[in-house]
Amino acid sequence: MGYSKDGSITDFWPDDTDTEMYLDYGTSLSTIMERIKEKWPDATNDQIEISAEHIHTSCLYYDQYDPSDYTNFVVIKRNS
Repeated sequence: MGYSKDGSITDFWPDDTDTEMYLDYGTSLSTIMERIKEKWPDATNDQIEISAEHIHTSCLYYDQYDPSDYTNFVVIKRNS
């Protein structure tokens, strides 16, 4: 989805790429495993890296910190 604007407010939502997936924080392990098999059916466990990221997604470019402007994601990366 990338960047979007609504008037003077700029938001951001990360896009999946060929090597990365962004899932809702709190996604179950079984769902994560299903998504990995769908996207990379030939991937081995050694090629997969799973982490959590706290990404600024709402009201970008404002100076004041607001914790509700951030979203937690489960990030899955496939390494070669």
